[in-house]
Amino acid sequence: MSIKYRQTPWFMPAVSAFLVLMILLYFSVKEQSNLIENELFEIKEQRAWQAGFIAEHIEQRLRYASASSFRLAKAVQTRLEQDNLITKNSLASITQPYPDGSVRTRESVFSGLHQAGIFLPAGAVLTAEKSRHLMLVKETVEMFGQGALSNQFSDSWYMNEDGGIVIYWPQEPDFVFKAPEGFSYLGSAWLMPNAPPSTYWTPLMQDPIPELLMLSAVTPVYVDGVWRGSVGHDITLQSLLDNAQLLKGEQQSEFILLNEKGLVVASDIEGLLQTGNDRNFETQLMVRDWNEAYQRLWSQSAAYLVHKQRLYTMSTINSQGWVFMTSTPLQPVTDKIKSAFTALQTMAFLSIAAEVIILTLLFAYFHRRNKAYVNHLKDASALLAEEKLRYETLVDKIPSIVYRCKNDKYWTMLYLNGAVEFATGYHAEDFIDNKSLAFADIIYPDDQGMVWQVIQEALDVSGRFKVVYRVIHKNGQVRWMIERGGYSDNQKHIEGVITDITELKEAEQQLKVSNMTLDEKVASKTAELQTTNEQLTEKTAKLQDSILTLQETQNELIEAEKMVSMTSMVVGMAHEINTPLGNIATAESTIASKVDQLQYALAHDQLKKSDLVQSLEVIQLSLQSNDASLKALLSLSERFQNLHYSHDVKLERGEFSLKLLTTQIVEKFATTLGRKNIQFDINIDEGLNLHGSIEAIDEVLTKLIENSLKHGFISLDYGHIWLDGHFDTHLHAAVITYRDNGNGISPSIEGNIFIPFASQALNQGGGGLGLSRVYNIIRTEFNGKIELQTPEKQQGACFVITLPLAKSLS
Repeated sequence: MSIKYRQTPWFMPAVSAFLVLMILLYFSVKEQSNLIENELFEIKEQRAWQAGFIAEHIEQRLRYASASSFRLAKAVQTRLEQDNLITKNSLASITQPYPDGSVRTRESVFSGLHQAGIFLPAGAVLTAEKSRHLMLVKETVEMFGQGALSNQFSDSWYMNEDGGIVIYWPQEPDFVFKAPEGFSYLGSAWLMPNAPPSTYWTPLMQDPIPELLMLSAVTPVYVDGVWRGSVGHDITLQSLLDNAQLLKGEQQSEFILLNEKGLVVASDIEGLLQTGNDRNFETQLMVRDWNEAYQRLWSQSAAYLVHKQRLYTMSTINSQGWVFMTSTPLQPVTDKIKSAFTALQTMAFLSIAAEVIILTLLFAYFHRRNKAYVNHLKDASALLAEEKLRYETLVDKIPSIVYRCKNDKYWTMLYLNGAVEFATGYHAEDFIDNKSLAFADIIYPDDQGMVWQVIQEALDVSGRFKVVYRVIHKNGQVRWMIERGGYSDNQKHIEGVITDITELKEAEQQLKVSNMTLDEKVASKTAELQTTNEQLTEKTAKLQDSILTLQETQNELIEAEKMVSMTSMVVGMAHEINTPLGNIATAESTIASKVDQLQYALAHDQLKKSDLVQSLEVIQLSLQSNDASLKALLSLSERFQNLHYSHDVKLERGEFSLKLLTTQIVEKFATTLGRKNIQFDINIDEGLNLHGSIEAIDEVLTKLIENSLKHGFISLDYGHIWLDGHFDTHLHAAVITYRDNGNGISPSIEGNIFIPFASQALNQGGGGLGLSRVYNIIRTEFNGKIELQTPEKQQGACFVITLPLAKSLS
């Protein structure tokens, strides 16, 4: 049976188009209102976040400057308490007196980019001890300041009790030369005699030399209980407010910074700070609505407020008690959004009207011919919709996080499935394009650098990667994740799967607990076996004779091993001594030969002046060679003496923090590590304290770091060093693990690494004595041990140091 089609009336497409336009008009107006409200909300949130971020950034800078000032004070105190330290130069060689009676750095030998300047006011009395102390402080401030060049505070300085200053400030290299006649820091907030030995902040004030408003983190320095001055860092107000320039992107945008007393210390409101010395907030701004907005924000504890068609935000800088406020008019933003939506709406309706007209004509013409094709398209569309729904349902049901992101420091997400909410507590849209936060923000801080390095190295090699790390859940819990992924097809993005393995980690921890329970059961069983062991005492007596025989054999083996070690050491000493001795023998032979020739020429009246001069020159060169060889032998003698480390050495012994000492040691190598692109990670328990000589541990760790730099990374232009330390309850000892990923140690000397002259660089400038002395220090000073424990498949070298601790330190 054939199907007959009835002719469609000509006016039906026009009527349908009109109805469609009316419906679209209604919903577009409604959606426009919603979009405007949403856009305004986003602008408010973004503005409040931006102001809070600036305040938080200022807060972090202030905290870091305070901590750095405290570390600088400790470093200066340590240097001044070590009486045996010798400076490279004398104070008189780098300073000169000025006509006003002050003493300042010589401009001819001063480089402000690398050196600290010195200024001492008129009347300051310079003793030999004070001059040496000033030079020690200068070297410490230079080293500390150069290591802190990447920080955002302005300078590093030390003021002595006379009112003078030693300052490293590359941005102000002529600082000490600009001090006016009769100037002194005595009586200023930077130099408070006998203040408590902790860091304090000066109020915001102007330094009279550079004439800059600044805050200063100041820490008093005490040497053997006596106040010797202060150290600190300065942060200029201008540098603190540089980030506030970000808020000037909006027309008529303004900001105000109030101090803890409610006084305006900074603002971009024209004329606000030029109205006299009175900067009282309420007095100046009562007529401008700022005070009312301030009171409402403070009473409501809100981050932002809309008041009289303006958006006000407020953030606090807790360490100073400051308040940071901004104000932006909302009318320009609203007008801009409405204008954009109106233009978009007009274009949309014109486009839709044109399309409807064209479609109406096409519909009237092709209605009968294309009905079957349209039905086919509908069926295909429905099938595609079902497939899309099935795919999205399948992905959402996967318990792991499926993602696509950019390969940048923030791991900017482009797609995330619903599993991310269960794993992290955040919604997927929070991470898309870093809308609320970046995915990198929830990665555990200690794991962020490792995750970046592992992924980038794996992508460079194979384009695929696998990494295990921790994330911080929205509720504050730390959860473990394993991530597998790789490049997308276009090599521009990363795609992968992240799986929560926290339960596996917890099971692993429970297994450790079970093992501890098993240890208790073993102990109980051991007690039962002790009872049985008492019954076997009679049989044990019969074995005593055999044990004595075995002990004698063991002693013989130990003596043999000592002889082998002694032979190795003697061979090494002979190798070191043979070269200078051979040179001396050769020179002596040459001298004897020339003397015989001269005696023969004299006996036969054949001596010529030219022959005599030539022979004397040869003899002189031979004597110079002998002198150099004798100096080499004396140097070897000193090195042999250094092998011995006596516990009776008169060194100060006491309790000290291993983490603090390690941080100070690494700071000495900061320049070398940075130049060789070597990362140094320290992971030492905060409460791990050692008792003994701090100089001994300093020498041990210094020699290990020097060996890595000299031998481990000699052919590499990057590397990694790890230093871990923890208290082992079973051994009741501090366990220190030092590891690098350098060239490692040759298998031929691994067994004799702590024996003198056992070095893979013996013929390349190395004497093989460093690790031998380290071994003697650990055994003699701490009754501990050091072992080489580098796994076979691990690159580099790994040393494990075990130092027994007294019962009272646990």
